Amino acid sequence: MEPLDHSESPAPAAEYVRIGLMGLVIVASLTGWWRHWMLRDWLAFTATLVGGFSIFKEAWQNLCKRRMTMELSMTLALVAALCIGQFLTALVITFFVLFAEMVEGYTVGSGRRAIQTLIDALPRQVRVRRGGEERELGTNEVVAGETIIIRPGERIPADGLVIKGHSFVDQSSITGESLPVEKVEQSKVFAGTINKDGVLEVTVEKIGRDTTFGKIIEIVEQAEKSRAPVQRVADRLAAGLVYFAFGAAAFTLIVTRNFTSTIAVIIVAGACGVAAGTPLAILAGIGSAARRGIITKGGLYLEQLSRIDTIVLDKTGTLTLGIPEVTAVRAINNATENDVLQAAAIAEQHSEHPLGEAIVRCAHERNLPLREYSQLHYLPGKGIVCEESSTRIFVGTRALFEENGVPVPADALSEVDGGNGAGKTVVLVGRDRRVLGAVTLADQLRTEAKRAVNDLKVQGYRVILLTGDSSDTAKTIGRELGVDESIGDLLPEQKLEKIRELLHVGRKVAMVGDGVNDAPALAEATVGIAMGQGTDVALETADVTLMTNELSRLVEVLAISKRCYRVIMFNFWGTIGVDTVGIVLAFFGMLAPITAALIHVGSELAFILNSARLFRKS
Repeated sequence: MEPLDHSESPAPAAEYVRIGLMGLVIVASLTGWWRHWMLRDWLAFTATLVGGFSIFKEAWQNLCKRRMTMELSMTLALVAALCIGQFLTALVITFFVLFAEMVEGYTVGSGRRAIQTLIDALPRQVRVRRGGEERELGTNEVVAGETIIIRPGERIPADGLVIKGHSFVDQSSITGESLPVEKVEQSKVFAGTINKDGVLEVTVEKIGRDTTFGKIIEIVEQAEKSRAPVQRVADRLAAGLVYFAFGAAAFTLIVTRNFTSTIAVIIVAGACGVAAGTPLAILAGIGSAARRGIITKGGLYLEQLSRIDTIVLDKTGTLTLGIPEVTAVRAINNATENDVLQAAAIAEQHSEHPLGEAIVRCAHERNLPLREYSQLHYLPGKGIVCEESSTRIFVGTRALFEENGVPVPADALSEVDGGNGAGKTVVLVGRDRRVLGAVTLADQLRTEAKRAVNDLKVQGYRVILLTGDSSDTAKTIGRELGVDESIGDLLPEQKLEKIRELLHVGRKVAMVGDGVNDAPALAEATVGIAMGQGTDVALETADVTLMTNELSRLVEVLAISKRCYRVIMFNFWGTIGVDTVGIVLAFFGMLAPITAALIHVGSELAFILNSARLFRKS
């Protein structure tokens, strides 16, 4: 991992020394000791020029680029104060401006250092098995396909697949999960996570910047550099305030002919906490979300999230686990439940269909032996026929049984809990010419889904469920969750049309899906939010990625965005209010330049610290 470039940031030690020396000069000037040996306080004059050099330099650079900035108005105020002999006032203004910049730089730096901490978290050395022996190598020397050994307490250096061992891994750096996750053979592990107690042997799949952890770092870095629309508004406000300050100063000079009041107007009108506080608030919001396993691709999407009024949820993999489970086994014709399940599992034991896998899992949980079959025929859309112990087993739909001359009792389906509706699928099971019973399967809702939907509705969001499953399934799950609208039987392009329809009527839509078949809808929505089970795809396709499958993270990121936007708006209107009141007071001669300087710096510090609160809430 390459370190971040902080070359533009001044050395903290130099800043502390410069501000410290300026503070000493201010104290010395206040004592008036210089009056015994010089007529003017040339010490304060010199300290202002030396200490304020960075302000003057930036103002000159912006002037050459024809950019109106606060540094330009502040330089004009400092030069004016020096010209009328108010050296101490100029020094105090310079001191507090630099102090405010130092506080801002330290706070922003802490956010950037959090990214650097992520990068430094990856180990530089890794234990690799090569040629039958273990070697210590640099991470950059490892290639995909090699086997690495991770001991207890070590941080995993690469994305890979466990081929040997058993342990629990702390994945909080990736998913934000508070509890370690169990890892066994064939489990996937991620770079940047911590192996807690067992030894794991892992086949390397991705290393360095190609890992999920590396992609997260890159996205957070790019997001930190991105500029949200509200930040561009803040920059325009800052430029507008410079023109306003100059206009107010010119008006004050013409009307009052008082140079002191004019300088006070320029100084107090130069305050722009929103320009300093906005990028800080956005950085804090992005960092706060990242620490919770929520990856936001930029301030643009953080701002757009704060305006969302409609949440569209995909069903499979988002509201449900996407893994069907056996919910009921019903036996008829003197068969037992185990007879039904065992016969179905024998036929399905080599199936890759999710329903077949669920039946086999359930049979294993009941410790039912699965004998080998001799022949198997798969009929798409109907089911499976196999031969076992000189008998034929049928697993599938009514049509499969009827085509093979097996009579199906009229109540065979209706007796099974829920029938084929209500989000459930019923598979008939028979042997030879006798129906043994049926197995009911259903996709299971996530445990937190209902609570998350309820939280969203309490906060005023309209929640819509879209799914490719049947309308009956959509309505049943929708009623259980309490969503506002449920629509089923939708193809991916039909989901896209629904998103466009909502946008057309003025809704601000966040689409939440798995990042694969929902990609068109995710791209079309105001903000696309992907669940994290397919982390690579999710990170590529969505504007926001929840690295864990917990829907509660959706509620959290919406809350973070709103909190961030409220802070920015408070700073926005606060800046306008402070500057307006200050200009009026200065115009009527009620504000000395030194007091104007204190108001200027005090308001900026207040707005910077208001934005910094977002770091503490993370």
